[in-house]
Amino acid sequence: MSVQLQIGFLIGLFGFGVLARRRGWFGPPHAAKMLWWVMTVGLPALFIANVSRIPLRAELAALPLSAIFVMLSTLGVAFLAGRRLGLQRPSMGAFIICGMSINASFMFPFLLAGWGHEAFAQLALFDLGNSLIQSTVLYATGAIYGGHAVGGKAILKRVLSFPPLWGLIVALAINVSGHRLPTEVADIVGFVGRSILLLAILSVGILFDARLVRSSTVFLAVLLRIALGFALAWLFVTVFDITGLTRAVVLLASAAPIGFSVLVIANRESLDRELAASAASLSALFALVYVPLGLWLLNPGP
Repeated sequence: MSVQLQIGFLIGLFGFGVLARRRGWFGPPHAAKMLWWVMTVGLPALFIANVSRIPLRAELAALPLSAIFVMLSTLGVAFLAGRRLGLQRPSMGAFIICGMSINASFMFPFLLAGWGHEAFAQLALFDLGNSLIQSTVLYATGAIYGGHAVGGKAILKRVLSFPPLWGLIVALAINVSGHRLPTEVADIVGFVGRSILLLAILSVGILFDARLVRSSTVFLAVLLRIALGFALAWLFVTVFDITGLTRAVVLLASAAPIGFSVLVIANRESLDRELAASAASLSALFALVYVPLGLWLLNPGP
């Protein structure tokens, strides 16, 4: 399937979710069940299928490290911005994780089509750092603001009960062991994960509230994810003198839209799901414009 058809399908799925809620076919409880499947099966399956096959070479360490730097720096900025806005705890938690969460999965078809298989592989390494922070620090932030866990021990227990974290651990264990899943098995696991992940996009449409798109809080969350992410990445590649394709991948990946995983976390930790859904969907709509432009402007050439 071409990139254009994939994009059209995702837009159609989102639009169907919006229509389904307006017609009363689906509502937030249905979206919550979809997100449970994404968290419990979809994300762990994708980690096992993809991370277990990534070639871990020392010279490419800048890729996961750049993702970690961007996400942790955004955490601090989003916290200060949220306090200044006077957000309530559920909205504050959703606001912070929206600013941090990088939707690398959204970028894969674009980089593969625009820059080829090497860029695809480097984005997978970037996503390793992204996945690590998403499954630990980002989720712990959601647990803290969700109010279900009080104290370090309780928060750690919530983090350790997060299925995608265990999917990541299993994937890394397979990778460093020197063994690989049979290609057929990895392909099947990846297909299952990608198929279930589509439920996250459908749930975005169901939870989407057009009234919140006009909210300054939603726009600021999107701005933190896209504009601040790009600025921090530019600082990183400049300080460490990263050039060529790796530089381009870091810059474009760091400006990715908000990850749909925020919906999973917001749902599980009782954060502001509507804010998370509106920010994630709005950033994805923007990305349909600026990502193709970024591929052209940042093209590292042959």
